Amino acid sequence: MKYGYTTTDGTTYQLLLEKAKKMRNNPTEAESLLWQYLRRNGLKEHFRQQHPICGYIPDFVCLRLRLIIEIDGGYHSEGEQQEQDKIRQDYLEKEGFSFLRFTNEEVLYDTDETIGIIKDTIEELKTEAFQNTRQAAYPPLGRDRVGSVRVGFGFDVHKLVEGRDLWLGGIKIPHSLGLLGHSDADVLIHAICDALLGAANMRDIGYHFPDTSADTLDIDSKILLKKTIDLIATKGYRLGNIDATVCAERPKINPHVEKMKECLATVMNADVDDISIKATTTEKLGFTGREEGMSAYATVLIYKD
Repeated sequence: MKYGYTTTDGTTYQLLLEKAKKMRNNPTEAESLLWQYLRRNGLKEHFRQQHPICGYIPDFVCLRLRLIIEIDGGYHSEGEQQEQDKIRQDYLEKEGFSFLRFTNEEVLYDTDETIGIIKDTIEELKTEAFQNTRQAAYPPLGRDRVGSVRVGFGFDVHKLVEGRDLWLGGIKIPHSLGLLGHSDADVLIHAICDALLGAANMRDIGYHFPDTSADTLDIDSKILLKKTIDLIATKGYRLGNIDATVCAERPKINPHVEKMKECLATVMNADVDDISIKATTTEKLGFTGREEGMSAYATVLIYKD
């Protein structure tokens, strides 16, 4: 929990999204001015405005380059707020994000200089990313090279029952039925966890989080996903990308895909563009077609720096 925000449960994440939406609808003059430039793609990078990251809502963020831009109003010069800003920045820098901070006055009255600084920083980050990519593209020969990039596959299925909430991709979806399981039964997250663990050759979700343990009873699956990311990190692996498919007759999944992607990206500290979620039915065939359950498939790529 950081300043009242966390992304370990769906309810709080929804609160974060609602708060971010309100902030976007009530921007300062400086935020509006800078956003007009960023959204025109003059920098040829995709920025998000007031997008939740690791439990925080920065003003602007480029997920691909892990660059955060903050505009500090007058209250940011106050002692307590300065300390909170420092704690937040230190935390996000440990998570791999770079920071640029400007005052309202700098954005409003030194706009060209502000944009120039942002451009220079983006070019530096691109150069750094390119160099890192080249190093990763030519690893040493032998087993180290074979093990630098790995692929995993995961599958999960859960029964639909009355009296349960439907959790899918980390968010709660309105429906008359929910998935039955020892945890919250998020079939999509479970498939992703299995794919990640399989890619790292670390068994499966049932091995690490057994359904006989009281610790995992009714647990939020986003917690399991975060722990899975931490597990593969012990072997030096990071997420490359995810391609997943949910099989369900009802409810319609497509309207919820973007929120699911944003939620999962926040939990894993990943770029939304690295998460693909597709939805399909089985044309009324089988247990899915009879609306007795749902299933999910996931393929992931992980790599070592």
